[in-house]
Amino acid sequence: MSSEDGSQAVFRDRLTPMGDGGAVLEVGESQILFDLADPPPPVAVDGTWVEVRAERDSVSLYPHQL
Repeated sequence: MSSEDGSQAVFRDRLTPMGDGGAVLEVGESQILFDLADPPPPVAVDGTWVEVRAERDSVSLYPHQL
């Protein structure tokens, strides 16, 4: 994660669709889980580099039990 101007959190890495309408963005040793809009992206996006930007105040960490 990096910050461009201090007001946005920026995540850059490879996107991996999960087949259930979700996707995982692996950032370092962490995984960010996303729910994707319908229809899901094509299988061809697997491993594509993406950049996700969000206002810093809109980013939160929630525990997830596997």
